[in-house]
Amino acid sequence: MIAVEPSHTWRGLCASGFMGRFVVLCVGIWLYATDTLVTATIAPAIVDDIGGIAYINWTITLYEVGAIIAGVTTPMLCRRGGVKRVLCVAALLYGGGCIIAGLAPTMGALLAARLAQGMGGGVLLSLCYLAIQAWFTQSWWSRLFGIVAVIWGAGSLLGPLIGGIFAGLHAWRLTFTVFAAEAALLWLMATLWLPSDSPARRTATPWPVLPLLTLTAGTLLIAQSSVTNSVAAAVLSSFAGVGLLFLAARLDKRAGARLFPGRTLDFRHPIGAGLFMVFALSAATTGFWAYGPLILKTLFGTQPLVAGYIFAGEGVAWSLATLAVSKVPESSDRVLIRVGAALVALGAGGFALAVPAGALLGIVLCALLQGLGFGLCWPSIVLRMARYSEEAERGLAVTSPDTLQRIGYAVGAAAVGIAANFAGLGQGLSIAAVKAAAFWVFAAFIPLLMLALVAAWTFTRERAR
Repeated sequence: MIAVEPSHTWRGLCASGFMGRFVVLCVGIWLYATDTLVTATIAPAIVDDIGGIAYINWTITLYEVGAIIAGVTTPMLCRRGGVKRVLCVAALLYGGGCIIAGLAPTMGALLAARLAQGMGGGVLLSLCYLAIQAWFTQSWWSRLFGIVAVIWGAGSLLGPLIGGIFAGLHAWRLTFTVFAAEAALLWLMATLWLPSDSPARRTATPWPVLPLLTLTAGTLLIAQSSVTNSVAAAVLSSFAGVGLLFLAARLDKRAGARLFPGRTLDFRHPIGAGLFMVFALSAATTGFWAYGPLILKTLFGTQPLVAGYIFAGEGVAWSLATLAVSKVPESSDRVLIRVGAALVALGAGGFALAVPAGALLGIVLCALLQGLGFGLCWPSIVLRMARYSEEAERGLAVTSPDTLQRIGYAVGAAAVGIAANFAGLGQGLSIAAVKAAAFWVFAAFIPLLMLALVAAWTFTRERAR
């Protein structure tokens, strides 16, 4: 399908008939963004109801794994079935996962549901960017992507907050019921408002099956290591998982349709250093998402809704910082990346002191530092990736930070589970175990944070040209 040029006013966009399509895409973005971290604030209620504390971090890990797999396959699916059909199937898959999660009698059923939600949500996310570029001319992209960014930010802010509200009402299952209803609404809107034809018909490119399978196996192997009772087995499984991640990157380099830039594993090159920095910072900031609300509620009686407000504050700091640097000259990107990475590392490391002490003000400060740091450096990261990439893979380079961030969150959620279970949470929810976990789920990532800072300096070694 050829992109059209509606009148350059919102009234003209409505008159062209394309506003309904854009609204459908925005609802899909909303669902993915709000659901990403919704389990963070309902985790204590889930554990109280169905148990499975050793696997609670998998609610994030499997969601992200599903999103990674589905997101990468979306272009191929659209070429074969068109946006409307793929979106409707994704909405049904996501909604079905929500229904199963809301009825889940065990942690195993909940985890299967989260995988389905992640796969459906990952397709919805990728579809938004694909369809905007296919349906609208380039003159509209900046405005529409700006609205998408606002919706993404709002969803990230409100997701944990919504979960905290339902957790406070002792009705965590209703959280997923509400999302299932929204998925049904999305399906209906797509059925009525989207065209039946495919937005683009291009020559099919081979799907990198082997790199995807290897990447998935590596992530799941790391996740499995977080629930074993044997230290040796956990360490062995973790190293094997990391090895598979490296193998996936090497296989991807030889694939006809790559997932990552060719310099991904060259950590001396700005591309490789920048992507490692994104991965490391993302992985090291999953501790509070995965275990913060549970620790605070168990040790200090802090309600999950409070944690929801903390997550919201971090999201606000990210959005405001991004807005503040939107008009800063590109020559400042070197400073912004270094300062941003340092602030993220300071906030993530500071949780190791603030959470065990129950210092709510300190916890809020750490969360704000994380959000501020990411907000300051993220636009500059994308600009640098574009600057140092070859023209043929520039599009891949500027989207790869988002992919590495998802992988970092998935691996980080698994790794934080290892730290928590080694601290004693794998044997049950005791005060002593929670106190130990309150320190180690954050302190264990300090070496990774230091490596992230080294990568940030390597990434910005050359001044902007």
